[in-house]
Amino acid sequence: MSDTSEALRESEERYRTLFEQAPVGVFLYDRDLRLTTWNARFVQLLQTTNERLTSLDMHGLRDRAVLPAIEGALAGKSSTYEGRYQATTSDAVVWVSMRLCPLRNASGVVIGGMGVVEDLTERRRALAALLDSEQRHALYVKRSPLGAIVWNTRFEVLEWNPSATRIFGYTEEEALGKREPGFLVPAQEWANVRALWEKLLRREGGERSVNENLRKDGRTISCEWYNTPLVDAQGEVIGVAALVEDVTEKQAAEEALKRSEARFRALIEHAPDAIGVVRQGRWIYANPALVTYLGYERAGELIGRLARDSVHPEDRPTQESNHADLERGTSVSPQEYRLLRRDGSIVHAEVVSLHVDYDGAPAILGVARDLTERKQMQARLVQAERMAAVGTLAAGVAHEINSPLAYVLTQLTVATAEALPVLKQRVEALERAADLTPGEITQLALELEASIDGAREAAERMRSIVRDLRTFSRADDGEIAPTDVRRVLDASLNMVFGEIRHRARLVKQYDEVPLVDANEARLGQVFVNLLVNAAQALPEGNAAANLIRLRTYVGDAGRVVVEVMDSGPGIPDDVKAKIFDPFFTTKPAGVGTGLGLWICQGIVTRLGGTIELASRPGETIFRVVLPPGAAAGKPVDGARAIRADEPNLAQKPAMKPKPPEAKPRRGRVLVIDDEAPLANALKMFLADEHDVVVSTSGRDALALLEKDPSFDAILCDLMMPDVTGVDVHEALRERAPDVAARLVFVTGGAFTPRMRAFLEEVRNPQLEKPFDLPKLRALLRQLVSAR
Repeated sequence: MSDTSEALRESEERYRTLFEQAPVGVFLYDRDLRLTTWNARFVQLLQTTNERLTSLDMHGLRDRAVLPAIEGALAGKSSTYEGRYQATTSDAVVWVSMRLCPLRNASGVVIGGMGVVEDLTERRRALAALLDSEQRHALYVKRSPLGAIVWNTRFEVLEWNPSATRIFGYTEEEALGKREPGFLVPAQEWANVRALWEKLLRREGGERSVNENLRKDGRTISCEWYNTPLVDAQGEVIGVAALVEDVTEKQAAEEALKRSEARFRALIEHAPDAIGVVRQGRWIYANPALVTYLGYERAGELIGRLARDSVHPEDRPTQESNHADLERGTSVSPQEYRLLRRDGSIVHAEVVSLHVDYDGAPAILGVARDLTERKQMQARLVQAERMAAVGTLAAGVAHEINSPLAYVLTQLTVATAEALPVLKQRVEALERAADLTPGEITQLALELEASIDGAREAAERMRSIVRDLRTFSRADDGEIAPTDVRRVLDASLNMVFGEIRHRARLVKQYDEVPLVDANEARLGQVFVNLLVNAAQALPEGNAAANLIRLRTYVGDAGRVVVEVMDSGPGIPDDVKAKIFDPFFTTKPAGVGTGLGLWICQGIVTRLGGTIELASRPGETIFRVVLPPGAAAGKPVDGARAIRADEPNLAQKPAMKPKPPEAKPRRGRVLVIDDEAPLANALKMFLADEHDVVVSTSGRDALALLEKDPSFDAILCDLMMPDVTGVDVHEALRERAPDVAARLVFVTGGAFTPRMRAFLEEVRNPQLEKPFDLPKLRALLRQLVSAR
């Protein structure tokens, strides 16, 4: 009996353990639908507790869908339920598979039921995912922009998607079952494709390839293939799947891009502008123009260097600020920088900077345009404007000086030619009458005469200087005329002699030379510059030991040579090579601009000549060589050439002078000049031969001539404040042309365009202030005798 009880107890214990450890939920209930027993898995499945399940009345289940199956077991039938179930004692929602059966007593009467519950939630999710995956796969294959093709091991098509139709032109029905070769692979590509196919079947490669393929219409296209072998459960290859893309246009675009990039790089490499790329502050690319611009020989010498080292220290903060703005995405306007070359010299550049992607990473691209020449041009323009302003001022000063200078010269001439001879005669008579020692007072008169002669000579020198000042300061109209280089050289010497006389002895060696075709003012500018340079090359205070020599002679092929030599220290060889470069100077700041010799070279070159330099210690020679002009066969004497702006009576109205009379006829002369002292001095000077009337106003003179037009000659100043000489001439030409023909124009420097144009057109004689008084007398005698 005890053995039977023990066996029963062990059996119950095993069933209890099996019940508790079962992987599925198990629950028992009575005929009143109350839970009586359940295992741990059932509690876990419903996500509840034992307390909540105790004596649970299943009549009150929240989800009543399971009740028919539960109640069916009480009727003695086995039943099932599968579906979604929402728990009553928790918020759990699970997918379950429930099997129910009746519980009977020893008499076979149904006393309750038992349920076995399996959680299908994860399986449901897996099935749903699988189904969804299969649907997505089918969708991806159908909608994929790539062609999707599956072959069996005999190279026959098993699957074919719409994109494959688009690429190759065959419909799915046409493609299925077709076999290579000759379907998609042209004959010339079959060997390569066959080798790839064999590799795929052996699972030894061939996953990616680019081939030429055939379309249905016979057109050859280029395709990129992505291949993979298909294997069964035993690992045997049963076919090949492939994705294919038509890359014909892509390849064409890539080729075009490569050609474009090659052309662009060639453009950058051959661009005249300097182009460089900077990343993290260092050069990573430099085109040849930039390499040359910064004074390097190869790009490798620049790559890797800090870009800021190529920028002037004062401009570096601006550069760094601009680079920071670019890296933040802010655009910057073009910026002027002073860049440092390898040798330390400075060049000016306008730099346009951009934030770009270079070789797959952000960088800053800079395009630099050389502004050095523009800066030099600006400086030349400023210098030219200064010179023009100085020239205008000099012309005005010359004009203002001419009238009082003419008065001084006229008075001095009157004193020496008329007053002093009479004074000497009367002094001698007084000495005789007073019984004085002969010669004492006469000697005083002679000394007075010598002093006046000295003053007259000084005034004559002033006149020469003013005349030359007018020559070099007048507006350059570009007129080319026969010119005597000796005359221009002497005029230039007058301008700068004050610079020379304290520094050196001057020696002139002028051979007879032909005229050259030149602009006198421009050629004078060359000689003045060379003379000043020669003087400044010599130290002050030892003029006797220093020498400046001027030479003119005829060189090879009849060319005219002008030499300016100084005995200075000479010019070093390294300076000789740069001596004619713009802005190059060895003079201290404020003394030279570095433009003088460059301008001189330009002037001489435009005249068809050359300017040469020969230098050694103790001797420097600048040699100007000019071709002979059209009048080369007519050399002029060594005294002086005819000035282009001097009156030339031979070109004036035909007026044949009468043979000189023993005593010239006394004439009537009207002097019109707003400078009263000069007009009165002329009256005194001419009074011995003519009756002279003075008018200090053009307006008054016209009124006088309207009443009395009988004057033999009229000396008329060209520039007067109220009515000018031009106005007087125009008025007389309209109402009294014969009187207008007797006008002699007097000018102290006709520097306005209107006056210059008038003098070039009018046929009346012209005289310059200060006057050449003998020439004035001769001209008046000629006019009076012609009446």
